[in-house]
Amino acid sequence: MRTRLRLTGMLAALLAMAPAGLCAQTAGGQASAGQTAGRQAAGASDFIITPSTTEDQLDPRHFDLTEQQTRIGRDQGERMTMPVEIAGGTYDFVIDTGSQRTIIATELAQKLALPQLPPVEIVSMAGRVTVPVVTLSGLRYGDHFVEQMDALSIGHADLGGAGLIGLDGLKDKRLTLDFKARRMDIGQSRRAPKEQDDPDTIVVEARSRLGQLILVDSRIDGKRVSVILDTGAEISVGNMALFDKLKVKKLLIPPTPTTLTSVTGVDVPALFTVVRKISIGSVALENVPMVFLDAAPFAELDLADRPAMLLGMRMLRMFDQVAIDFGNRHVDFRLRQSAADSAARLADATGAHTR
Repeated sequence: MRTRLRLTGMLAALLAMAPAGLCAQTAGGQASAGQTAGRQAAGASDFIITPSTTEDQLDPRHFDLTEQQTRIGRDQGERMTMPVEIAGGTYDFVIDTGSQRTIIATELAQKLALPQLPPVEIVSMAGRVTVPVVTLSGLRYGDHFVEQMDALSIGHADLGGAGLIGLDGLKDKRLTLDFKARRMDIGQSRRAPKEQDDPDTIVVEARSRLGQLILVDSRIDGKRVSVILDTGAEISVGNMALFDKLKVKKLLIPPTPTTLTSVTGVDVPALFTVVRKISIGSVALENVPMVFLDAAPFAELDLADRPAMLLGMRMLRMFDQVAIDFGNRHVDFRLRQSAADSAARLADATGAHTR
């Protein structure tokens, strides 16, 4: 069986699967699907978050891999976008932490008669390709104004929208995804709190490589894995080094072959499966849908031969709020309220670190 999905951005795979529910379980009780967000395992220090799906539903064949737009919240008609003002007009752009560069749809660039620059070579999921470049002037999004920025120009049909703001527009900023309030903010970077000012939030430090933040405390089966948060991707994407490790450890279900279509319209073979468990800081994510492939961007980040993955929006929605601070290199995960209650109780009992 083969399925198809489309990629957008430089590192992004876009799907629109309905956000999963959550399952909670304490050491002395049974799981209650779709009601609470945390699970306390006996003798463990992890706060476990898992989609409320049965084992049969985790078969990749049960997932719809045809939709091409990234959504936020539970409204399947709402994309994760922010109003962006260009040349006096306002357009909805995706905020994509998986893309190195800001991109505008070719049709919109032509409509606005944007100045053209020499084309450049970029690295997409399908490898190196050459794309046109235009100059954006008077770019405004959120509280930020950019006098001039160069942007890639890609067809609307391949991009899936008017455009996207990439890492070049997020430098030294703090991107907050508030899933509970269903809003997205771009603000000034700030240091992680030194005290336990917010017991509901888990802070994970990160290192920077080519503008990407790579979480430093992420593991699968106790082994380190490089994790990048990708707000332009619905599903998570792993490299083959990670796939091989998981296959040996039997930590994923049998994969299904799929064909990915990159933002430049090139098809790429991949494998779709579900990973049993990923730990990020003191939080464990269970039953993570993921596609695996030998993607060129992993090599560009020097991660081709080391286990690495892009964590997509489907799993980020398991939290009330996720704040990605590019300036001070940390990511703050706010647990859903029921998970936060469990976290506080566990912290009192074991000294587990949240802040």
